Amino acid sequence: MDQWHNTINPLFLSLDGEWDFTLDGQTGMIRTPGTWEAQGYARRVEGPAVYRRTVAIPAAWQGMRVQLQFDAASYHVEAHVNGMSVGEHIGMWSAFAFDITDSIRCGEDNTLELTIFKPGERFPMRESLAGFLPDVSIPFGGIWQQARLVAYPGAAISNLWLLPNVESGIVRVEARLHQASGMTASVRLLDPSGQEVATWQDVVDADQLRAELLVETPRLWQPDDPAVYTAEICLEADGEKQARIERSFGFRSLLHRGDQLMFNGAPVFLRGVLNWGWYPDILCPAPDEATIREEFRRVRALGYNLVKLCLYVPSPLYFEIADEEGMLLWLELPMWLPDVTPRLEAQAPVEYAEILAQVHHHPSIVIYSLGCELDAAVDADLLRHLDVIVRSRTSGVLACDNSGSGEAYGGLTFDYADFNDYHFYCDLHYFTPLVDHFSRDWRPPRPWIFGEFCDADDYRDLDEIAAAFGGALPWYLADKNPIHPLEKLAYPEQAARMAKLADLGFSGQDLQRISREQSFLIRKTILEKVRGRAGMGGYVVTGLRDTPLATSSMFDDFGRSKYDVDAFRVFNADSVLVLEQGRRRIWQRGGDRPTPVDRFNLWANAPVDYRIVLAHTGAPLPDGELVWHLLAMQGGSAASGRSRVRASKINGAPREIASIAFVTPPDSGQFTLWVDLADLHNDWTLWIYPAPAPLPTLAWHDPGGALSDMASLKAGALDVSHARDFDSVGERVLITSAPNDAVMAFVRDGGRALILQQGAGGLPALARPFWRESIKLIYDHPVWDGFPHQGYADLQFYHLATDFALNTDQLRASMPDLAAVTPILRRLDVRLFTLADYLVELHIGSGVALASTLRFAGGLGDQVHGLDANVAGRYLIGQMLQYLAGA
Repeated sequence: MDQWHNTINPLFLSLDGEWDFTLDGQTGMIRTPGTWEAQGYARRVEGPAVYRRTVAIPAAWQGMRVQLQFDAASYHVEAHVNGMSVGEHIGMWSAFAFDITDSIRCGEDNTLELTIFKPGERFPMRESLAGFLPDVSIPFGGIWQQARLVAYPGAAISNLWLLPNVESGIVRVEARLHQASGMTASVRLLDPSGQEVATWQDVVDADQLRAELLVETPRLWQPDDPAVYTAEICLEADGEKQARIERSFGFRSLLHRGDQLMFNGAPVFLRGVLNWGWYPDILCPAPDEATIREEFRRVRALGYNLVKLCLYVPSPLYFEIADEEGMLLWLELPMWLPDVTPRLEAQAPVEYAEILAQVHHHPSIVIYSLGCELDAAVDADLLRHLDVIVRSRTSGVLACDNSGSGEAYGGLTFDYADFNDYHFYCDLHYFTPLVDHFSRDWRPPRPWIFGEFCDADDYRDLDEIAAAFGGALPWYLADKNPIHPLEKLAYPEQAARMAKLADLGFSGQDLQRISREQSFLIRKTILEKVRGRAGMGGYVVTGLRDTPLATSSMFDDFGRSKYDVDAFRVFNADSVLVLEQGRRRIWQRGGDRPTPVDRFNLWANAPVDYRIVLAHTGAPLPDGELVWHLLAMQGGSAASGRSRVRASKINGAPREIASIAFVTPPDSGQFTLWVDLADLHNDWTLWIYPAPAPLPTLAWHDPGGALSDMASLKAGALDVSHARDFDSVGERVLITSAPNDAVMAFVRDGGRALILQQGAGGLPALARPFWRESIKLIYDHPVWDGFPHQGYADLQFYHLATDFALNTDQLRASMPDLAAVTPILRRLDVRLFTLADYLVELHIGSGVALASTLRFAGGLGDQVHGLDANVAGRYLIGQMLQYLAGA
């Protein structure tokens, strides 16, 4: 049943504190609020957990209605008072109560007994709306929020709804009244300063209160001015107040006009971070006030204005502080990989209505989603039912039935959503094609808000963590979560697997630093791609903090920011400068084709033409002067310029504000294009390469035509089509896509070969993403001479990125005469802690080969097409050939 409320002379006994506790045959004490989780997955028990407590109920409560109230408990609760059953409740996230009036003995000690099961075998997790926390760590169980006994001598109020309308100023108020017949009900609305701004009054003739009150020119709840109103509902009899309840609310509106997202009538861009509710010290999403405020402060410091609560409902304090501090929230209700049974179909509407009843009035919540990445198991009828519940009980918000979209996950081909929501977890070069693919001009215009995306895994230095925990890892990093197979996530075996890679040549701190450099550039690149497009309303970046499930986050296991906050805010703010270029086409094989251009890798002494785009929402920017410099690493400006910019007219869609044209300097190396517009700044690394050196004499063996986009290398090369032709190769360097027996024999006999592999055929290879789930390790080698890098893979590898890496362990096992393997560019999987190679030197017999899966001709996603268009690829392959020629 609903909790009753009455703040006039409240009569209650807190049940927070110690309870007798029995679980799995063990008896002891447990403190509430809290969970009963053991320190380890192997020792987790779903129940029954039995809570017992003796409570002295005052004699003065005789004749009053008494409730046993819980703000939340997980998951199934059966309650007994003095041996009598008083009811049961199902659900993890919502408040509930039991009427225990007829079971208590006033003036005596009374025994309370609760039998609780958390999701498990009896109540299967995937049909229990347990959300995502079990995937992150563990499904928690117990009385995880406050509990109390409350006595009501007379009238009381429950089920209060407040639905303010920004445009009209009308506030709709509904409530259920108890023991109030013949009383006078009144509603007062108080503005943020406590002044009364609207009133309503009527005689109660039913158990429902319905009222509408008008607030003239309401003060809007804004992130920088979180104006919170108060509604006070009272019941009076004979001039005496009998019951009262207060509830805060705010006037705010998030809507869209076409594809432009609007907050309180002005364009807005949402910049969110994904919070999975992971708080390792308590194992449930009920952080204390200091933790919440610090979380919001640090999130804002990185430029975010929204937190997405991913598939869980935190304790009320989280919402209250968000209201106070002006932090926008996206509440995603806890449906994830559901097993849609009749029980779930019946339970979901009940739980969703209960959750909305307790959170709907918070102005900080501006988006609701019904679930995440739902597939065909969830049909239209269930989603329609849940959608009606949300829309009928909220105001001024956007709603989405399926964050990630049904069409992307095999679910519904239509939606009940106010915006486009996709979860593009992809390599950099596939992001733009994905957005283009899912964009359709024939659909009604609405904004895109990426509900979660832009992950970038980091390396976790276990030695540092163990040192902080007295020499041992915390259990959640050492034990295996049974949900996740080791073939997908091997964090529990990280230490053992990394120990087998002792000759890696990098320390844990080295790997952590490299991974964070790489993840920073991934996030910068993706977020700038989003800001450079029209129709984008916002995004949610994965994720907030490192968890047992993932290291893609803003904060590490110690809560430290992984990135310099000022540097991150450059591209994660209301106003962002974006680097763009014009477009090109080519006539090829009888028709026009798009021709992507490498924006960041340039030849020396080459003309360059850029566009600077301003993405801005918020208060108008002043017109001003844009100043740019091309800065060399060793210092000094190689080129510069300035231009007047009319920024004051830009608010919403991104617009070009300036062009930058220059000729690259004759000196090669790493440069920075630095752009300033008043208080705005951004910068981008450019890599400039000397003109390619003349090629050595070559031979060409490409029987399947896999290297057709590298035709410029073939010019003048000896074409080796058949095995008999290898006798004529001589001192030439052989380029091949087919490391067959003839090629291996050629190398074994002292030849030199460049093996370029584009897929799984040929040498043993693994299909793997390039940017995601891994870090690249660059080893000292002559092929890197003149190839600028800072010890990690930056965007000089954008058009070299590949879907395959060499399985070097298998290569060694399959090639007995392989004398040595020298790594040049490696892939360390930071989920599986295994190695593969993108570029290696192989000593086979008396010969040498370089083998690589890099895309020297690009061609994937929005990479350039052809070797001659791939500046970094053309330079690197020239270096490789020169090395082989001198080997």
